[in-house]
Amino acid sequence: MIESTKKIIALLTDFGPKGQHYVASIKGVILNINPNVSIIDISHSISSYSIIEASYLIKTSYKYFPENTVFVIVVDPGVGSSREILAIKIKSNHYFIGPNNGIFPNIFSNDDISEMIEVKNNFYFNKPVSKTFHGRDIMAPVGTYILNGIPLNDFGPKFDPKNLVNKPILYEILFKEKIIKCIIQYIDSFGNGTTNIPIKNKKIKGTELTLEEGKKFKLKNKNKEYEGKFVSHFAFVPKNSLVFIIGSSNYLEISINQGNASKEIGFKVGDIIEIVL
Repeated sequence: MIESTKKIIALLTDFGPKGQHYVASIKGVILNINPNVSIIDISHSISSYSIIEASYLIKTSYKYFPENTVFVIVVDPGVGSSREILAIKIKSNHYFIGPNNGIFPNIFSNDDISEMIEVKNNFYFNKPVSKTFHGRDIMAPVGTYILNGIPLNDFGPKFDPKNLVNKPILYEILFKEKIIKCIIQYIDSFGNGTTNIPIKNKKIKGTELTLEEGKKFKLKNKNKEYEGKFVSHFAFVPKNSLVFIIGSSNYLEISINQGNASKEIGFKVGDIIEIVL
């Protein structure tokens, strides 16, 4: 990877369309500190408080950004509480700032962390600090100062990775029955549901279970059962057919060709489902 000299902050929030003025104020704080920073919006449409969606979007996008990009994650239902705000550098030379609420362990492993501190030095905060808007007053300015070359240890003390809040996402394979218990971790605007089943070379990652083109799978959701085919392209099945397909982030997705799987089947982010191979 070529190190970029461009200073980039990428924002992820759950503020939604009614919260664009909150996003704008975050950007204003950043630009007041450094007007030359490039600000990228990953998404501001995360479902309210959804740690699952937030971690999915970050873990599937951060690797495409240049080294030294800072990711500010403002999905923070515990804002104003005793939860910590963390600044993390990982071995790929990407930085992450956000609350210690379970997001980070679902993005990278502890072995990926090269440095992590608890943000405490209010010298770098936007003042006065709102008790309900740490994204604007703490996370955004700290992220900008990191881009300005301030070392992480200036912002606070080291934080032990053992103290990261961990909210594991269910993923279990019953090999004998060929059943995978998993969750829906994201639903796009077409109603396609992205599971947390990782795929590599048409195999379920870490196993010898191969996904065969045209093979019928079953989906069990809320005591109902649905049948569809595993295909590599939507065009291989008729309109309104249920399909299992490898998405661009290399997770297995549940879709309906030219339909809305989320509405038709009735799943939402965080739902536990079973797939029978």
